[in-house]
Amino acid sequence: MSVALKSAEVRQGGIAEIKVLGDDIQTVKGLLRDQEIAFFPEQGSFAALFGVDLEQRAGPIEIAIHGRSKNGDKREKLMTLRVKEKTFPREQISVPATFDRIDEATRQRIEREQEQLSRIWAVSTPQRWWEGRFLAPVSGGITSPFGLRRIVNGLLRSPHGGVDLKASLGTDIFAANHGQVVLREEFFFSGKSIVLDHGGGLYTMYFHLADFNVEKGSQVRKGELIGRAGMTGRVTGPHLHWGVRLNGARVDPFALLETTGGTQ
Repeated sequence: MSVALKSAEVRQGGIAEIKVLGDDIQTVKGLLRDQEIAFFPEQGSFAALFGVDLEQRAGPIEIAIHGRSKNGDKREKLMTLRVKEKTFPREQISVPATFDRIDEATRQRIEREQEQLSRIWAVSTPQRWWEGRFLAPVSGGITSPFGLRRIVNGLLRSPHGGVDLKASLGTDIFAANHGQVVLREEFFFSGKSIVLDHGGGLYTMYFHLADFNVEKGSQVRKGELIGRAGMTGRVTGPHLHWGVRLNGARVDPFALLETTGGTQ
């Protein structure tokens, strides 16, 4: 059993491609500490995409690869991936103090919604539904980049975990790839929100929608209409927030397009 990396170095918010080769290998899984990385058969090998969170500390990380041959023999390899630091943009803005004022009931709602999302990211569905390249859900350009850190009234905020794409009110929003609708809710910050599970711990999210065109639990196909752009939630104008989670990591959606050969 041999392990190959497309690149041994990946920047924060990027995606690593891992391949395991071996004619007699029947199953493969990866482990980063206690977190499993899903591998799937692909043209005579096993392949996995591994996400590096945008706030992952720079330096080496070790992933244990466990394989099992057709006759039951165990094979193990230790792979080292080096995370490189990336400089993300910053923006300073000032807003009225009332903009940040949140009452206790709303704070509790926000916490419940964050917990709901965290439970989703913790699941790695054993099936792989996605196929081939991913596509951007709307053709508009980026209005707010991935990883942007806003300094609001002198206080540093959490980094932007996705990209904001230009989309006028009512613009059609399409599924980036095949998957299952695991979230169809209206949240305080993200408004009308859809999350698609593509399998193997890979999720895409579509926030601030005006309406939904799919039901929770339904299977969708790549390019299928799932909703329309809006300005629901905590926003100042219509657009689409598009995000990706891979093995729980916040990764740049355009890194997913590049990795799978997709287009904007």
